[in-house]
Amino acid sequence: MKSFFLVLMFITWDVTTSTEYTCDRHAACGCSKRSTIVLSKIIGGEPVNASHTWGWIGSLRRDGYHQCGASLLTPQHVITAAHCVNDIILLSRLSLNFGITNLSYIGQLRNVSRMYIHPEYNAAAYLNDIAILRLDEPLNLMYSNLSTICLPAVKDYNVSESEYPPANVELVAIGWGVTEALGSIPSQILRQVTVQAISRTDSNCQSTIYNDSVQFCAGLPEGGKDTCRGDSGGPLMLFKNRRWELAGITSYGEICAAEGIPGVYTRVAYFQSFITETLRSDVASASKGKQLDADGKTNSSIKMSCAKMIIHFIIFYVSFSVVKTVF
Repeated sequence: MKSFFLVLMFITWDVTTSTEYTCDRHAACGCSKRSTIVLSKIIGGEPVNASHTWGWIGSLRRDGYHQCGASLLTPQHVITAAHCVNDIILLSRLSLNFGITNLSYIGQLRNVSRMYIHPEYNAAAYLNDIAILRLDEPLNLMYSNLSTICLPAVKDYNVSESEYPPANVELVAIGWGVTEALGSIPSQILRQVTVQAISRTDSNCQSTIYNDSVQFCAGLPEGGKDTCRGDSGGPLMLFKNRRWELAGITSYGEICAAEGIPGVYTRVAYFQSFITETLRSDVASASKGKQLDADGKTNSSIKMSCAKMIIHFIIFYVSFSVVKTVF
């Protein structure tokens, strides 16, 4: 199975209707400075023309170049896909750029001081493809156009009882991914696309994912709309109760926007405990994942997935100049 860093494939013709999403301005999360307008009848997707529409999206950069998307959970924490950062040894290689729609612009830049990868991340099957990064300095949300995204409003999620997001519901993905299925250069402009959640019982979905508890499919049966290389780690969002929830994290797919081959996303509802506990502790924990300090030293989880069978060397190094107060 070939992984891709999700792309939004947009050809700007065949436009017939648009949908405007108006947020609750009093919401604590999931509401940007401007209302969102999404063209619903186009092939592939569209550029985000208005700035400040998606206040939580960040460009995750490796050595200064866009690599993946990331979503702002708190002023100092972002969530992304584990496969975007799993091979990183030196956190100094990572940075994030917020408050932009054009990759050539500089918004609020931050470095990464800590990284928490899910302890059972499986690189071969993209299972538990989720990671939380701590920024070296909090972002200024009060005097900027930035905002945080909401986590799903569900508790004690069990996919056998009900799917979340529900099948056939409309979802919006955003990112700077490539705009051609075989392309390699990310889009300079942030793009958005509307897709549908696909039931876990759908045959095309069943042949694409490995575990429907932690993964789900989205796209269109006829293809034409999808995420792709460069979109990985970015948000797949559900508009609910007049605010945007992080329903999925762009993970992988076989062929971008192909008929019968949906994109695969990390099912965020399943990972609420991991997310909230990681944010609460923001410290190294053997049961919560791999933490890398900014000096590049590794403190790996003792609990490792049997599928990996990799020997981790645990190096302890204390640097008071790096560690910051948890909030």
